[in-house]
Amino acid sequence: MQRMVLILAVIALVTVSLGVGALSAHWPFWQRAWAWRAAPEGWPTTIAGASHVLHGAASAQALDLHDDPGIAGVAATASTHALLHVHRDGRVEAWFAPGFDLHSPVDGRGLVPVLLLPLFAQLSGEHAGLLDKPVAAWLPQWKEDRRGLITPRQLFWQLSGLPARAFNPLNPFSARAQLASGPDFGRAVARWQPDYPPATHFEESPVNAQLLALVVTGIDRAPLRDIVQKRLWSRVAGDDALAMLDHRRGEMAAHCCFTASLADWLRLGLLLAADGRSASGGAALWEPGFLSELVTASPVHPDYGLGFHLQSGPQGPLLTAASAGRQLWIAPQTGAALLWVGEGAPPPGLSQLLR
Repeated sequence: MQRMVLILAVIALVTVSLGVGALSAHWPFWQRAWAWRAAPEGWPTTIAGASHVLHGAASAQALDLHDDPGIAGVAATASTHALLHVHRDGRVEAWFAPGFDLHSPVDGRGLVPVLLLPLFAQLSGEHAGLLDKPVAAWLPQWKEDRRGLITPRQLFWQLSGLPARAFNPLNPFSARAQLASGPDFGRAVARWQPDYPPATHFEESPVNAQLLALVVTGIDRAPLRDIVQKRLWSRVAGDDALAMLDHRRGEMAAHCCFTASLADWLRLGLLLAADGRSASGGAALWEPGFLSELVTASPVHPDYGLGFHLQSGPQGPLLTAASAGRQLWIAPQTGAALLWVGEGAPPPGLSQLLR
């Protein structure tokens, strides 16, 4: 009897030790997973774990700030933290809640994939036809994979056939949970299987942005964090930003979790609205013409362009990227942009401010 008790005690001790070891090894995942699980509006206020600082440049376009009663009136109709309307020349009409200003850091949440557009604008000038080449051209491991036929354009159009999947952040075996919390974004993408053939079904899915990031890193042969720093942040931004990594010295999230100042989210909108040119007189980031790709509607979902929802305006299409508590609007005809940050539903009639 004593021998049996001893054997059971040893088994229990080994089981507990293995459990503690497994929990410790995956502690970064569980930290983030619980933050996602407990987050209001589905987005954590802060996400623990590995991150990377991107540094802004002293030559960023200057923004000329002005109070505006019209902006204030619109902002008051919702739970608004900041509402900013920036013109082509850098004039900003703004309203801020207490504690916010142009340099306040804000997690872009679902706006983060917009960062990929300036990268593809530049890379498209260096690699003709990039948007319509199968991703397998840049991902050798996908050459024999049916997903290798997906193109970057289809990923931006949300026509990849890769569904969003139900998000259970506490399921460590779920590719969707691994895409949110790590420890390997590339492995999570590789595990994501399609439900539809490419170009046949519209569904906004976070994996599309991370697959686009794999294409960028496959072309430039560098981590995404270094590519964003070199090709975008060091040339456009005025403040430092913080990007989430899947693990220490790992890959940067392209589908979420990028914190930048309100001013720099505005500058990103201005850059796209101006088709890569800067009002500060610096060199253009890409050859003119990529803006026309943004306003080209999907053949399956005509209200969606390249990475943006499309809305008709009196002077032409308006583009908007939206997430919980975040909206970024772009007016290509006037070169203006609009940013709303808050909680809950945005104020009605935001598009009217651009008209």
